[in-house]
Amino acid sequence: MTFKRFIKDKLLFLISILILDVFVFLMGNAFKVSDEFCIATIILFTVVILIFINAEFVIKKSFYNEMERSLESLDQKYLITEMIKRPDFAEGKIFVDALYETDKSMKEHLNEIEITTTEFKEYLELWIHEIKVPISALKLMIFNDNSDSVKLKQQVEKINYYVEQILFFARADAAEKDYLLKTCKLETVINKVIMDQKTILIGNKIAIEKENVDEEVITDSKWLEYMISQIVNNAVKYSDLGKKSYIKFYTKKDNDVTNLIIEDNGIGISERDIPSVFDKTFTGENGRKDRASTGMGLYICKKLANKLGHTIGITSVEKEYTRVTISFGNNSFMKIED
Repeated sequence: MTFKRFIKDKLLFLISILILDVFVFLMGNAFKVSDEFCIATIILFTVVILIFINAEFVIKKSFYNEMERSLESLDQKYLITEMIKRPDFAEGKIFVDALYETDKSMKEHLNEIEITTTEFKEYLELWIHEIKVPISALKLMIFNDNSDSVKLKQQVEKINYYVEQILFFARADAAEKDYLLKTCKLETVINKVIMDQKTILIGNKIAIEKENVDEEVITDSKWLEYMISQIVNNAVKYSDLGKKSYIKFYTKKDNDVTNLIIEDNGIGISERDIPSVFDKTFTGENGRKDRASTGMGLYICKKLANKLGHTIGITSVEKEYTRVTISFGNNSFMKIED
């Protein structure tokens, strides 16, 4: 900080002082005060002002020069807030407080990015182990010259499912940039999921039941397909091998809300796990038995449901049933017309 630069910032103030000096002199003449007294008063007043200005310059020069030296010595410039002290003058306090708030906000943002990146890396490691299972199965089948088309399709569908899952996970945070709310027929979306998953459903002997699913809702069909696919895959993964398995789709109306219920008669979820099933990486008792479980599917479903303005919930009784309910409100104001 140079004196010239400081004086330039004070130029308006100095002009005001000059005008005041002229005014004092003129007032002195008007009231018949001697010129010598007026000039002495003006000189004394000006000297006092200049002393205060010089003192202000010394204080500010010391602070800003120290800050510049500290900044130059730092490789990571954002650490400057840890190197400078809060000054005594008002504008310096405002400046330092703004720096502290900016630094705090940046650190919080970087911390969120670091947490997200770490979680993604951890999930990616689990996902790699998960997708290696069907890939290894395919390699073994090819090596053994196994031409069972149904089993081959099952493994290919598993790979496709896992790829879709990681794509949706990667894009879930920016879902608002990639969805389109329109009126969709639930039956059309459900049929699409069933067709996509037919090999796995047939291979695991899962019966499909539909009842009153010809309702129309406002949603994004692509994101809804993923959510239903995840629920269907969970129903298959945790089906009870000791009984005839089914997945049932039906709807219930509650005023302006349409509830899609997806029910299965699999092994169910323990009561203590229910509150946490939508938490990130939560696998619960069933997931711990199935080492391939990452605990991310329902977390992504919850995230997408929130983005689309829907709600999703689960009720279950162990060894009896699991019911997943997706609720669609009448959010027609968000709809894009065809």
